[in-house]
Amino acid sequence: MEINKVIEKVFKKLKMEKSISKDAKISDKTYLTGTSSPLDSVAFVQFTSYLENEISKKIKKDFFIILNEIPEFKKNNHKLTLGGLKKFLKNKV
Repeated sequence: MEINKVIEKVFKKLKMEKSISKDAKISDKTYLTGTSSPLDSVAFVQFTSYLENEISKKIKKDFFIILNEIPEFKKNNHKLTLGGLKKFLKNKV
């Protein structure tokens, strides 16, 4: 499964719904959590929920993201970059 394409689709949906700014620049270095994130708490929940749903559809079974299972989140004072999430998902899916 192409995780990058799934994530792009989710970010497009968030931009269309105006949950994040259409001008937000997203890269692997973008923080998904914390004050420097383009996602507020509601948008973060939407992002993870949409991502779980898209992955579940692709693999044809339930899939859940548990933040405490993501190595970068645990060791980086609860900060998570998009690159760290991608790495985790590629290993998990």
